[in-house]
Amino acid sequence: MRLNVDVIKVLIDKKNLSQNELARQIGVQPGSLSNALSGRRHAGRKLLAGLLRLFPNESVASLTGGGESN
Repeated sequence: MRLNVDVIKVLIDKKNLSQNELARQIGVQPGSLSNALSGRRHAGRKLLAGLLRLFPNESVASLTGGGESN
């Protein structure tokens, strides 16, 4: 699945995180996160699960562009 980069960037800004810190907190390699955010690769289950854990008010649809952010 492709990530909704605009939503992810807003969430990162709200938590005042860098991409590297976000990657560490969700348990993925920084390069994996970077590739998913740039659209070079799809987001895997581990990355999506980590984002949902860190941002529990979001849904898969909002994080991947399939719906509105809460």
